[in-house]
Amino acid sequence: KVLKEIRTRGDIILFIDEMHTLVGAGAAEGAIDAASILKPMLARGELQTIGATTLDEYRKHIEKDAALERRFAPIQVAAPDVPHTVAILRGLRDRYESHHRVSITDGALEAAARLSDRYISDRQLPDKAID
Repeated sequence: KVLKEIRTRGDIILFIDEMHTLVGAGAAEGAIDAASILKPMLARGELQTIGATTLDEYRKHIEKDAALERRFAPIQVAAPDVPHTVAILRGLRDRYESHHRVSITDGALEAAARLSDRYISDRQLPDKAID
């Protein structure tokens, strides 16, 4: 039903986070995976899609499916630096203040960005500064 609506309207861009999970998703013996359902629509131009995944997952799953890979143009987006992360955090501040019923200072945002960049090595900005 969702795909039919997207095809009919024509003004929708579908965002798929963790796009690599489509490959093999829903496939059982004799069944078709989610990527195989989307490929014909992508090939006919009926579906505009942005997919997000890591470089490792792209290589592991998407590159191995030539028909799926052909329908996407990879764009590598680098993690933001500390000043850009502070700007992102400022954009999120109102929602977090409202949700948690607190006031967040610029100094707290700057410290979150700077300290998470320095001490958390297994994640990227801005995600690690937000948490």
